[in-house]
Amino acid sequence: MTVQSQPIAPKKRAAPRIGFIRPGAIERLFIILLYLTLLALVVLSVVGTFYGLGQTAAPLLQPRQVWADITSNLDRLWVALAIQLFLTLAQYGSRQMARHDPRWWFLYLAALSISVYYNFQAYWLPMNELMSPLVAAPLIIAGDVLPEFIAIRHE
Repeated sequence: MTVQSQPIAPKKRAAPRIGFIRPGAIERLFIILLYLTLLALVVLSVVGTFYGLGQTAAPLLQPRQVWADITSNLDRLWVALAIQLFLTLAQYGSRQMARHDPRWWFLYLAALSISVYYNFQAYWLPMNELMSPLVAAPLIIAGDVLPEFIAIRHE
């Protein structure tokens, strides 16, 4: 009886591991950051609608004053939440419907315009104190458009 042996293959050396964070963990943290950004933008939009309804500028650098204004006028807060909910659903829904029929873009632009109008009422003056109007205007508009891109899953 003969014994046959297979040649011993040289062991491959594993590449040295550099770093200590797994790619999956970074991905989860990035998704959490996106959710927090979405939440912050939605809160800013509701606050913008709140102040826009009163046609007053939001005291951006005084968060305690914002809190005091909101808690002292809860009726306007509920109206702002209802308006923002309606505008958000109209924006997101009409944009999705526009994939099938381009006429839905008119509803999207109308809802976006109303939301941007309230946010300009609230944020235009405070942001002009902090930065150039050429930067403030796109930021206000982006604050209304970006949550949709974060919230809706694109497949």
